[in-house]
Amino acid sequence: MMNGSARWAASHLRFAVASLALLAVAGAAHAGDGAQFDTLCDRTYVNKKVGDNEQWAITWEIYGNATGNVFKLDGSPPSFIECVYIIEAATTETVFDCYGAGACSGAPCRSSEWSLIGSGIRIPTSFFLPPGVDVLEAFDACEVED
Repeated sequence: MMNGSARWAASHLRFAVASLALLAVAGAAHAGDGAQFDTLCDRTYVNKKVGDNEQWAITWEIYGNATGNVFKLDGSPPSFIECVYIIEAATTETVFDCYGAGACSGAPCRSSEWSLIGSGIRIPTSFFLPPGVDVLEAFDACEVED
């Protein structure tokens, strides 16, 4: 059974994930949006406005899991997401099972605070990459320097 915080987070995150998928398909970009490879070139950091009221800060293990924060632009508390990689579909989409939670109000924080947002959520792989990166050659778009 979900507590009030988990229900709130789940309902808001379901909407946010749907918004993310629609925004990514549309390819819309906002000022301040961006993505960057980490220093080892095995993950990306993504910061993008989704919809009218959310800013997403996500870390994506390339062709793997994604985790991050959803910040509400109206100042309400942030939400947290964890998406488990399922498969790459049609080479241009990444499929996840995603979970969400509100902030932990104090120790001990429990796994029961997380709830399933959705299964089989398809997100265009390009959402997680800097502009111009070929989704089939993501690793080739980053160089580790000595």
